[in-house]
Amino acid sequence: MSGAGIGALVGLLIAAIDYALLRMLAGRVDLPETKRVLNVTGLSQFLLLPVVGWFVGPLLFGEP
Repeated sequence: MSGAGIGALVGLLIAAIDYALLRMLAGRVDLPETKRVLNVTGLSQFLLLPVVGWFVGPLLFGEP
């Protein structure tokens, strides 16, 4: 597997962990606006972190 693919998978794994933690935090908050923002933030990580990992992975593994 290429460095970009590994980076994207690591980004996806971190996004899943972050989403779970933000959902737990949203369960403890009283304001519905704050719950919505935490949920949207967690979902946006599923798009953002794999893309960042795709570009950072080759830099860490030394691929061109």
